[in-house]
Amino acid sequence: MNRKISLLPYIREDIYGLDTKSGQFYGWEIQKFEIQKYWKYSMGEGVKVAVIDTGCDLEHDDLVANLLPGYNFVNEGKSPIDRNCHGTHVAGTVAASDNNLGMVGVAPRAKIIPVKSLDDNGSGDLKSVARGIVWAADNGADIITMSLGSPRSSIVMEKAINHAASKGCIIFCAAGNSGPKTDIMYPARYKNTISIAAIDINLNRTSFSCSGPSLDFLAPGKDILSCAPGNKYAKLSGTSMSNPFAVGCAALALSSVGKKLSREQLIKAFKKTAQSLKEAQYSGKKNYEGYGIIHPITPNHLLNI
Repeated sequence: MNRKISLLPYIREDIYGLDTKSGQFYGWEIQKFEIQKYWKYSMGEGVKVAVIDTGCDLEHDDLVANLLPGYNFVNEGKSPIDRNCHGTHVAGTVAASDNNLGMVGVAPRAKIIPVKSLDDNGSGDLKSVARGIVWAADNGADIITMSLGSPRSSIVMEKAINHAASKGCIIFCAAGNSGPKTDIMYPARYKNTISIAAIDINLNRTSFSCSGPSLDFLAPGKDILSCAPGNKYAKLSGTSMSNPFAVGCAALALSSVGKKLSREQLIKAFKKTAQSLKEAQYSGKKNYEGYGIIHPITPNHLLNI
């Protein structure tokens, strides 16, 4: 029997007052992490990111310039359109265009490959997700991002991730939103992934983030403004939101040196700038903070890795 997999729980707040025609909004995470400073090295050019999720708004003003052909594993033969919001929001956090409209992503010139492996309710089966991973790896993805999870391991999923890793893909996964007393979810727990938990605007660990010895980094994941279907915008909170921020940082890094990097090389580079949590009860404990809060890196951080 093919087991189910689903989106991680998240909180949504629709934004109705964002004027998309008279300027561009910079989210707190873009400002606080000074993302614009790193755009002098790259803006994600040449990097392809496969978003395995609920699909994407294929006509959103902030995304359309950065979309590549994708695939729909829920309804094969149809476009990977998103009627949920989650996949569109993830795509926007990674690569919403720097176009003086709406908002901007971390890597605004990276390309998004939308892979619809979850239905409009945010659920799917492991086979569809695994097929999406393999398809993305075989169709040019440099990075694969998944903000979905299950408390149980799957041989099918692990084989797909190992296949993608063998193709040179770097795979990012959200840690899960069941709180610090719960181990991080699968697929984030697999060794060939990079797992991401969430912090808030004060750089404190969110109360919803899962923990565990397999956790790698934390990133902004609370009150994140990004794209929503229908050319709209919404604020979402969850490790589903912190994961694409980290993916955007990785896209900037790969683009800045113009070459493939391994998971191990990227982790080694990000460890150079990672920031420890301030809270005494978490700081220095890998099962709570991994290597720390992820930050963008320059080409110099990628030397001698």
